[in-house]
Amino acid sequence: MPLHRAGGKLTRSHTTLIDAAAPLVDFLQDHADVTKISLGLIKNVGKGQPGLKFHAVTGGWKLVVRGNVSLQEIVVYTALPEAVRSELLNLEDLAGRRG
Repeated sequence: MPLHRAGGKLTRSHTTLIDAAAPLVDFLQDHADVTKISLGLIKNVGKGQPGLKFHAVTGGWKLVVRGNVSLQEIVVYTALPEAVRSELLNLEDLAGRRG
């Protein structure tokens, strides 16, 4: 079931999150080094293993969050991209979802 987030550091009119992305976005919203979060594309890709991929963009990261049957792109803006990436990887390791 899709979840929704709005306000604070979130931008765009798109507020829907896949289940796998919700804990990451909640963490990022509370992170002092994150200045903006842009929720993006949700695509149904069929059954598969959940995971998280990072793609460098100017000012931060484009995250590709894979759930059980869908994926979502999220752009995270920060002045400290490596620190945020490291903390997200630790969060994923704790949840046992990192692929």
